[in-house]
Amino acid sequence: MNLDDMQNLLKEYKHNRLLRCLDLLDQDRREALLQELAAVDFSEIATLYQSYRAGDVQVEKNFQEAELLCPGVGAFGSSECERLTALGNEALSNGRVALFLVAGGQGSRLGFDGPKGCFPVSPVQSKSLFQLFAEQVLALQRRYGVSLPWYILTSGENNQATRDFFNAHGYFGLQSEEVNFIVQKQIPSLDCEGELLLGRDGLLFKNPNGHGGSLYALQDSGALDAMAARGIDEIFYFQVDNPLIKIADPLFVGAHIDRRAEMSTKVVRKTDPTEKVGIIGRVNDRLACIEYSELTAEQVAERVSDGSLRFKSANIAVHMFNRAFVEKLNCREDFHLPYHSAVKDIACLDCRDNRLAEQRVPGIKFEMFIFDALGFAEQSVTLEVPRAEEFSPVKNADGQDSPASARRALLQRDRSWLAQALPGQEIPENIEIEISPLFALDAQELAEKIDRDIDLSAPLYLG
Repeated sequence: MNLDDMQNLLKEYKHNRLLRCLDLLDQDRREALLQELAAVDFSEIATLYQSYRAGDVQVEKNFQEAELLCPGVGAFGSSECERLTALGNEALSNGRVALFLVAGGQGSRLGFDGPKGCFPVSPVQSKSLFQLFAEQVLALQRRYGVSLPWYILTSGENNQATRDFFNAHGYFGLQSEEVNFIVQKQIPSLDCEGELLLGRDGLLFKNPNGHGGSLYALQDSGALDAMAARGIDEIFYFQVDNPLIKIADPLFVGAHIDRRAEMSTKVVRKTDPTEKVGIIGRVNDRLACIEYSELTAEQVAERVSDGSLRFKSANIAVHMFNRAFVEKLNCREDFHLPYHSAVKDIACLDCRDNRLAEQRVPGIKFEMFIFDALGFAEQSVTLEVPRAEEFSPVKNADGQDSPASARRALLQRDRSWLAQALPGQEIPENIEIEISPLFALDAQELAEKIDRDIDLSAPLYLG
């Protein structure tokens, strides 16, 4: 599309801000921008903006709790745990499971310049999130005697830095060909009048299309075809900000397979009514993630007979996907995850006094959310797991869900494992301890390996 045609299209859709900037770009940058704009679906962008302006359509919704699997409770006791864990172990040993990490974010909210996965978080060795995950993957491969392909979703913003980080660290002992990087797609952001923005690099300002876009990325990248060729039929999905993640937990894998589930979810129990987390439940009789803002104050605080919250199944963004289900979704004409919008400050270029100048404007970013795929699943498992063992996200620079709180959670988990491994021994209350996944993936493995005469003076690193 030539310059005149694009200018006419921009006028038609009232993108006057970009029109003013076009004439101020040098020829090379103008050509690059025109090439980008030629790929934009202007009709879709206009529809997204109209949806943002219209706001959420107020539809009466009937909220119900999710059906939970809770280990050690009722019919789901120790024998059932053993059976389901055996199913998971079998699937892992047979190489039927792939691992999928969503890691497209930057560490800017943490005051960290770089991909969030590069952020140092472990309490003794200051290992990065990526290293903690990579050591788990390597330990799992050794445990099961099989290669578990690891797919990592990056963004255009952090893809090269992520690759460089893995390369600089020798892929943390993993075979490089088993670590596969996928770049998620981006979608243009808009100003609050619905106009496209020029980024500081002279190209269209875009944002990654959200973790929901990962399902499309698996298809577009050829990852699903590669999995099928290897006989992989299940995908373990997790996000980069949780250092307590239990990757490819065989109980979860087994429960998902046993139910012949298409998409499954791990949750932790919400105990504080004010905690701002999504709740896995049912909306109008379809499985969904209920946003905390959708519940009334009465529903948020409502309790059942045992004293627990009625809506307590807090989503921790850990899922199992059946590969065929993801393939089917990508082929269905009616499968379109909705875009959610958020207004954030955006640094961009604009025309000021007949020249390009940097400025920050309130802008609209659009994202898809992975949990919206739950409504398409005919069968699903929602597994409740202990928060202290499996969930302590790194989201904020300080306070709740911060690096400090995550380090405390890692310490507390490892102290708990140590106490279980050394029954009868007094464990110093403030012992600084870090257990590498390469030494032990769980409390049971730690008990099998640890020296009963180990010196418990801090700091203690088992690697």
